[in-house]
Amino acid sequence: MAKPSPTELLQAVAEPTRLRILNCLAAAPLFVADLQEVLALPQPTVSRHLQVLRKADLVRDTPIAPFVLYRLKRGGVGPLARMLDSILSALAELEPTRSERTRARERSRAEYTTRVNEPDGDTWAG
Repeated sequence: MAKPSPTELLQAVAEPTRLRILNCLAAAPLFVADLQEVLALPQPTVSRHLQVLRKADLVRDTPIAPFVLYRLKRGGVGPLARMLDSILSALAELEPTRSERTRARERSRAEYTTRVNEPDGDTWAG
């Protein structure tokens, strides 16, 4: 997948819901259900915006049957990676995005603990 141009990157992150999703994924890998809970958004909305972010090569998905775990793509070098890192760093210092990031981190840890302690998988959603 080709890296986005600076304009494509800015267009992808300029939409408020996508920016909030990226902010949460900067805290931890999350399932759609986690993002729904943290952002108080319906599943179709979250999934639609994740699709845009995947196409812009900003997030990656890992199938964990029957769910999909989403992660922020990191490790890039160059001006686009620095641009995204700068945006996400600024969000970490602002409210309410700082609170959303904290809730995302807590949600990820709570879900991980549940999955590890109760491996039958019946108690978590993704």
